[in-house]
Amino acid sequence: MAVDEMVWDLSQLVDSTNPASILKQLENMVSEAEGLRNKYHGKIGGLNSEGVLELLEFKDVLTLKFEGAVRYGQFMYGADSTNETAKQLSHAVRNALMKTGQALAFVDIELGKLFASNPSLVKDRALNIYRHYLERILRRVPHMLSETEEQLIITKDRNGVNSWETLHGDWLSTRMFTLEIKGKKTTVPFGQIAGLYESPDRDLRRQISTIVHGDLGKDEIVWASAMRAICEDHLEMCKIRNWPNPMTQSLIDNDVDEKNVNSLMKTIQNSTGMYQKYLRMKAKLMGLPKLADYDLRAPLPKSPEKTYSWMEARREISSAYKKFDEQIGEWTDDMYSKHHIDGKVRKGKSPGAWCADWLSGKSAYILQSYNERITDVYT
Repeated sequence: MAVDEMVWDLSQLVDSTNPASILKQLENMVSEAEGLRNKYHGKIGGLNSEGVLELLEFKDVLTLKFEGAVRYGQFMYGADSTNETAKQLSHAVRNALMKTGQALAFVDIELGKLFASNPSLVKDRALNIYRHYLERILRRVPHMLSETEEQLIITKDRNGVNSWETLHGDWLSTRMFTLEIKGKKTTVPFGQIAGLYESPDRDLRRQISTIVHGDLGKDEIVWASAMRAICEDHLEMCKIRNWPNPMTQSLIDNDVDEKNVNSLMKTIQNSTGMYQKYLRMKAKLMGLPKLADYDLRAPLPKSPEKTYSWMEARREISSAYKKFDEQIGEWTDDMYSKHHIDGKVRKGKSPGAWCADWLSGKSAYILQSYNERITDVYT
């Protein structure tokens, strides 16, 4: 049976792809997390740097041991949320992560208290490899709650904001749109629509915009409810954790400060005239008084319509990275060789694109909907 180059191979993540085996691995992950809790709960405050190092290495081993099973369920569902096995495994993964998170909630809390009372410990040479992680814990100390409260928040997130996010992804990935292309009616998933916005045919682009916005607009209650719940949940958590403002959590997570973000926003605002100039110039070149939203990604008139096959994209990408760094180029080519990139367009596929690490495999997996356009190559 021929291997589809555009479909990833998830079997590398696990010893067995049998769903029962994956479920057993997830059960074992929760069990071993509870074992770590039994060993260290209430004792972290008395650890020296060597003891903290042992704890963190123990925690890392647990993560790496079960990472494959977790990723397998997540990736399988991201590739096709309509697959019944994927649904089962994704549900099991979310539950296992919730229970594991609850079992280990005490770790950051107790480490935070330890480092707050002895900040110099963060810079101990024995803990150099974990310094960044420990510094972030120290920044979160003023906003940490009790262990019981943290466990309740994990449960709340599992059945609340995370479920809203999952609903939104499922809702968008399963939408199908009927278009008329070159005189023929065809039904395509959302992942294929994105590529058509780069078509030189303005009537087709206008048709796509009308149909997509019209169809999605019918579900405005679902969209609005999801967004409202997610935003309100975040604002309430800011109050509960006493974050200075709604951005603080993201600033810590992304290792940036508010001054840099504000500077970036100011630069963007001061440069809007440059973008407006570009839009006016493009409209003039296209012979239009003003661009519509569906013209923003359109090619210029008489531009050759270039498409890239999967193998052409691979050569372009690997070559570009090798010119920058030979080893990174080899890593990139290796991801293609090992089928770590899923580009197949299908109903049920997670919208957009993302890259997720596979630490124990010293690699990553990438999901996208590949439509042979230059923007797909960039992605």
